[in-house]
Amino acid sequence: MVQIQFYSLIRLLIKQEKLEIPACENETVGQLLDRVQQQIATPFLYKLLDDNRQLHTGTIILVNRHNIRHLDFLETRVNDGDVVAFFPPGAGG
Repeated sequence: MVQIQFYSLIRLLIKQEKLEIPACENETVGQLLDRVQQQIATPFLYKLLDDNRQLHTGTIILVNRHNIRHLDFLETRVNDGDVVAFFPPGAGG
C-alpha cells in the first residue's frame, strides 16, 4: 500500500486527510497523481500541476519526506510502503 497525505488547501478542498491505495510496480509520482485523482471526486490536480503537467512554483510533493524536486520530479518512483505527501503552493498576504 501507498499512503497519500493531503495538506493545506487540498485537504480543505477534498475534505480528506489521508488515502491508502495499492502500490503498482514501477509507478511514478505523476502516474500516482492521476490514479489518486481518479479515486477522489473533487478535482485537485490543478492545485499542484500547471496545464503542461509541471509542478506549480511552490508545490511540494514528498516521497518518504524527500522532496521530489531533489529526486526525479514527477518521474520519481513510488514503492509499496511509501508515504507520499501533497502540499499545494502557499498563499498569503
